[in-house]
Amino acid sequence: MEDVVNDSPFGVAWAEARALARQRAFWGALLGAALLIGIVGPFGTFEQMGLLFRLAYWLLVCVGTFWVGFLPSEAAAAFAEARRARMPAIIAVSGAAASLPVALWLALLHRVAFGAPILAEVAELLPYVMPICIAMAALFHALEARAAGPEPVAASDAPAPPWLARLPMHLGRDLILLQAQDHYLRVETSQGEALIRAALRDAEEELGAFGLRVHRSWWVARNWMRAYEYRNGSPVLILRTGQEVPVGRAFRGRVREALAARAAAPVRSDAPDR
Repeated sequence: MEDVVNDSPFGVAWAEARALARQRAFWGALLGAALLIGIVGPFGTFEQMGLLFRLAYWLLVCVGTFWVGFLPSEAAAAFAEARRARMPAIIAVSGAAASLPVALWLALLHRVAFGAPILAEVAELLPYVMPICIAMAALFHALEARAAGPEPVAASDAPAPPWLARLPMHLGRDLILLQAQDHYLRVETSQGEALIRAALRDAEEELGAFGLRVHRSWWVARNWMRAYEYRNGSPVLILRTGQEVPVGRAFRGRVREALAARAAAPVRSDAPDR
């Protein structure tokens, strides 16, 4: 059982950027930070610029810097992750990859705003930008890990969780996946599927090591996991049924670890491929 990456690192970065760009909360935080910094006017910009010019400058700095750094950072992280680098190395590589484009972007802004020479400005900014980018990459990873929560430790001899008794009788107890749909869960077993009134977070907690959350809206039973791949730049979990379940950014590491653990363990005989 191996990871199969069938898209380029830049394709992965582009898919992550598109997903992030659709989040209103992200844009609210980014634009709010730009507005606040523009009003405060750090690094002498309060004295050097009028309010409107200062707000425009910091808007370009905050928004432009984020996106200019995000794409190469994500591409470098995907490249390192596909080669099974450890997380400290992934963080260092992704942060370093973002530093030169960010320094160049800031140098271009300073050229327009202050007439500063671009190459000299890049050389001056880079020693400061690189450690900041690496620190931001580490912070981003820590926030993702916190959002995902701890991964349940699998136990081969663990009894079937009592939560399975909530499944309709005609579906049996061979649970494959759960998908959050408003106030309901779509439950799928080897016998069929149905909607039940339940919360995904509650189900995740009660099911414990029986499976794991792979996306904010998806949970999968460990026994039905088969492989981790990319589709059009987006990571997906391939199930033994052939289905493809999206993998959220915060859950990629735990999915890989769970698949690696399954590779060394025998597959249950009561979950045939279909």
